[in-house]
Amino acid sequence: MSAHPKPSEKDKKIIISNNTIDNKVICAICKKAINKKSDIEFHHKKPLTFQDKFNPSNFITVCKKHHKELGELSLLEYNTINEMKKFFGGNDIKKLNDVLKLKLDSDNFGKKIDAEILNDKNEIKIKFKNNSSKNNNDDNNVNFIITYPLSTCPSTGFKYFYIVLPAEYINNDEELQPRPLEFERLWELYRHLLTNSQLTPSVCRLTENKILLFDGQHKAAAQVWADRKEIECKVYIEPDIKFLKETNLIAHDKLRQMPFFTSVLINKWASIFAQEWKEYMASKGVKSESGFVSFLISKGKKRAEAINMIESNIFDSIIEDKKNSIIRYVSEFSPIIKKPLTTNRLKSVIFKKFIAAAPLEIDIEESDRLREIERKNVIELLNMITEYTLKDKWDPDKNDENHKISERIYLSGSFKAWTGILKDAIAAILELFDENERKEIFLREISEENWKNIENCISIMSERRVWQDDSEENYNMLRLSNDNQVRKYLSRRGISVNELLSRSGLGADNFID
Repeated sequence: MSAHPKPSEKDKKIIISNNTIDNKVICAICKKAINKKSDIEFHHKKPLTFQDKFNPSNFITVCKKHHKELGELSLLEYNTINEMKKFFGGNDIKKLNDVLKLKLDSDNFGKKIDAEILNDKNEIKIKFKNNSSKNNNDDNNVNFIITYPLSTCPSTGFKYFYIVLPAEYINNDEELQPRPLEFERLWELYRHLLTNSQLTPSVCRLTENKILLFDGQHKAAAQVWADRKEIECKVYIEPDIKFLKETNLIAHDKLRQMPFFTSVLINKWASIFAQEWKEYMASKGVKSESGFVSFLISKGKKRAEAINMIESNIFDSIIEDKKNSIIRYVSEFSPIIKKPLTTNRLKSVIFKKFIAAAPLEIDIEESDRLREIERKNVIELLNMITEYTLKDKWDPDKNDENHKISERIYLSGSFKAWTGILKDAIAAILELFDENERKEIFLREISEENWKNIENCISIMSERRVWQDDSEENYNMLRLSNDNQVRKYLSRRGISVNELLSRSGLGADNFID
C-alpha cells in the first residue's frame, strides 16, 4: 500500500461526514470551511505503515493549499514538526532535559530514586519517589518498589541492570553527554518511533540517586516527544567515569556509523589481462587481487591505471550481461531514443556505491567466488530499480505523467541522492553495522526474504509524492549537484533511510543515535 492511498467515493463520504461542523466541511489545518466541493482533499491523521489497511477514521479533510503543504506528513507529524521548529528556534542549544521539561512539565522530570544492592551484589532494589514531598524520608513519598537482577560486564567488571524506566526519572548526563540535540536527527527518530519499537536501550549510569542518560539522548528525546511514557535503559551502577568517557569518545569517533565510502568495481579481469594473469598465476606465493595489482605495477603500470583497467573490464561484465534489464535505458545501447542513463552515470553512481573496493586481500579462489556473487547481486538490484522506476514509465514520445515522474527520479541530483539512501537502507536490512562490512555490501549471499525487503524499499521510494511535484522549485532542487543537500531535501519530502525501513515494517535503530 502506498503511503497516502486515495479513498474510494464511499470512504470520501464517511470522511466528509466526520469532518463536517454545522453543515460545513472543515479544513483540519486552518479550521475554516471549504466552500467548494472541488477544493476538498483528504489526508491521513497518523502515519501509515506498509501493512496498514485503509481506515476512514484516520483521514481528515483539508483544503488544496494545506494538502500541498502537508506533503507526505500526516497531520500529527505536521503539527509536531512545527512544534519542534519553535522549540529549536533561537540561539540557545537544546538538550534532553529541555525536551523533558517541555513535554513532562518542569516539576515532573528528573526525579530521584532510592537504590539498595542486595544478595551479594546480585540484585538491586529500587524505590521510585514522586519527589512531591518536602521530606524525602517520608515513606508516603515512595511510589513503588521493584527488584532487578544485576549483571556484570565481563570486560570491565561494572555492574548493570536493564529497566523500563518511567520517563520522569530520566536525567541528561551533562558530564558524559555534553552534546546538544540536533533538529534533523530528533525529527527523523521521532517519525521512526511513531510506528516502530525501540530496538536497543539507551545507556545510563546510576549515581547519587539519579539515573543519568549518556548514550541515546536523541532516541530518548524522540520517544518522549512521541508520547512514550517509559524508556528502555541499560543502567551502570557507579561506574568509573574516566573509563566511560574514553569509551564514549571512541564510540562517537572511531566506531560511529560513518557515511558509506564509494567503491570501485573489480571482478573478472582475464579477458583484458589474459597474458599478465597467466604469468601472475605461474609465479610463487599466495594469489590475491592485491597481489595481482602489485604484479601489474611491477610491470610498469601505475596503481591507479592498473585498477582502472581492471574495473573497466568488470563493469562491462555487468553491463553486457543479458539478464541486466536496465541496459535498454542506457543511451550508448540505444542512441535513437532519449535515455535516462549513460554508461558513465551507471558506473559512477550505482557501481561505485554497491561494489566493494579493489583490491581484496583474501585468497583469489575465495575472492573470485564472492565477486561473482556480488556481480549477480548488482544485476538483481538493477533489475528491481528498472521495474519500479523505468519499465512502462520511461517514454519520451508520450511524455505523460509517468514519464515525467521517471525523469525526476533520474535528474542528476536526485539519482545520486536516492541511490545513496537506498544503499544505507539495504545495509540496515542486511544488518551490516561494521564499517568494513558496509563497504562490501553485496559481497555476500542475500536471502529471498531480504531481497523482498529491498524490493519493498525500492517500491516505496518510487511512490513518494516528490516525484509527482511538477513545480519549478522541486525540479531545481532535484538537479542540484550537491548530493548532501539533495539528500536532505528528499528526507524532508519522505525519502530517507528511516522512512523506507519504517514503511517496509522494518527498524533502523542501529543506524541512528
